[in-house]
Amino acid sequence: MRKTDKLGPSPTTANDGERDSLVGLYFRDASRYELLTDVAERRLCRKLILCYRILSTELALPEDTPQTFRAVVGSLGDACAFSTRSRRAFHLATACRRKLIQSNLRLAVHIARRYSQHGIPMSDLIQDANVGLIKGAERFDPTKGFRFSTYAYWWISEEVKRCLQRGNRLVHTPENVIDEIRQLQKVSLSMHQDLGRTPSQSELAQEMEASPSRIGELRALALREISTDVPLVEDGSVTLGDSLESGEQAAPDHPMSERDNTRTLATMLSELNEREKTILSRRYGLGLPEPDTLQVISDDLGISRERVRQIEKTALKKLQASFNGLEDMLGA
Repeated sequence: MRKTDKLGPSPTTANDGERDSLVGLYFRDASRYELLTDVAERRLCRKLILCYRILSTELALPEDTPQTFRAVVGSLGDACAFSTRSRRAFHLATACRRKLIQSNLRLAVHIARRYSQHGIPMSDLIQDANVGLIKGAERFDPTKGFRFSTYAYWWISEEVKRCLQRGNRLVHTPENVIDEIRQLQKVSLSMHQDLGRTPSQSELAQEMEASPSRIGELRALALREISTDVPLVEDGSVTLGDSLESGEQAAPDHPMSERDNTRTLATMLSELNEREKTILSRRYGLGLPEPDTLQVISDDLGISRERVRQIEKTALKKLQASFNGLEDMLGA
């Protein structure tokens, strides 16, 4: 399993399309890292064991704490707050973890390629394979005595299988929901064979010990997404996205239109005197949470309500005349 000719994606075996793609570039980058020999891996494991022992002592971890990067280094927090010896152990453990990952990148590629015929993009498979590799490196216990590649193989395979379960979905679905969907599909197929018909939602809910609404949610989540770029006519001039309503969402030019209206209003109000502008702004709530009543304005300005009404009427006539003049200018 450690032979380069089996795990290493050689440039001579990659086709021309791969060479020009990001996947092809990844293949070449992964091949730069040498595989660890048995001796080198044992030496690296001894370093990890020493680092974990130093950090466990510094943190006073329980004796039954797993000697893994996740359990020990993950409990460290801010490494700068500890002794110089602990900081060195932290940095060395981090470097060893990186070495384990880099030296097994070709193993991740090798496993990902085994599932390349399932309709999933190779880049997605490699990405999830690397996630599995990282998980394996953080959970690897060097005190157990087995090879890291053997341990990482399981984690990489499991993560790639999860990628296949998710399929080509654009929206990521949690793993537990995917498991529920698979169980629903399995139960639905079994009941269809027994009943000779498609089981109802309530029957499925009773069989799975779930609510009918949950069955409906799982059925909806099991449906594939539909792209908004799907053409609705043969020439492709109209897509599904063109026919979707925006609801309450404002048009892209809405902020600019609102700004222009504000400027126009400010220009028109500038033709009024200060008292007219104040009364009109307060009566119509311009720049205020809500309009003021005649009585409130009368009390604040110390004039009668009738006088406030007269000033408001005069100000509106001035604005109407200004607006009519603006229309005449645009018409000309």
